Amino acid sequence: MRKLLEPSLYYFSVVAQTGSLTSATEKLGLTVSALSRHIAKLEGDIGVPLFERHARGMVLSHAGRLLFRHAQRTLTDAQAVFDEIQGDERRRARTLTIACTEGFAFDFLPVSLGAFCAKHPDVAIQLEVVPAERASQMLLSGEALFSLAFTFKPEPGVVVQFTQRAPVMALMHDDHPLASRTGVALKDLAAYPVLLQDKGTTNRQLFDIACSVEGIEIEPMMTSRYVAALYRFAQAVPDAIMPSGYVSVAKRLAVDRLTAIPFDNPLLAQRRLQVITLAGRQLDDLAQECLDWIVEDLKRTSERA
Repeated sequence: MRKLLEPSLYYFSVVAQTGSLTSATEKLGLTVSALSRHIAKLEGDIGVPLFERHARGMVLSHAGRLLFRHAQRTLTDAQAVFDEIQGDERRRARTLTIACTEGFAFDFLPVSLGAFCAKHPDVAIQLEVVPAERASQMLLSGEALFSLAFTFKPEPGVVVQFTQRAPVMALMHDDHPLASRTGVALKDLAAYPVLLQDKGTTNRQLFDIACSVEGIEIEPMMTSRYVAALYRFAQAVPDAIMPSGYVSVAKRLAVDRLTAIPFDNPLLAQRRLQVITLAGRQLDDLAQECLDWIVEDLKRTSERA
């Protein structure tokens, strides 16, 4: 704390509290002569004596009492600033910044990270929901500790900590006419309302490629960049079908009475999900524990498919 104050003012405050140079030197680790020079310099700068010297010690003069009150206020302010800085640094150390695409943010990560935070109540999560390309950029710039995204190929400059297949599946009500099938053909979708994600997503890109290869044209009832909006629409429209990743919605299917059926087109199985970190960056213990937690949850969730 003393490093935040002008040295002579701090030394003065200690002498004022102890009442003698000798007692103050024991606390400050200075010689009596060195401490005396600091006090004399301060008195010279101010232009008036700060102490009345007596055989039994040093008593504050009127000017000394005024300066001591100032020193106490300064010490209090400095302590508050110091505590704020230290508290901010502790919060920063406990803040985990994770980048992900919207599919992970819809339900999987909020539920998974909620359980992690219950185990670590002092941790703070900053979840950045961005396109896949931006998620990689945030790793490369050091803005995120790790990221989750759906992709077709690995990115340069990053390390894949975990990857698994993430096929696009047909999401529908569990009493939908197609819900009893083991696989859904793209041509079957023409008879039902179809809900599609934005063209910039890997989900939509694969769907459009598969339809093009089969020579099928699907006119969607609704398109949106927001998974949450499409999901709610799928709940509201009984016969709707929403091409979706399984992990994105897996934790909600049972309670919402929905099901996800695989498409029979192999192109829709080409996508993978990845958990990635920056090459050469070592995560601290808390960040590594969080990453391991998410990976294990991804494994458990995918086993239900």
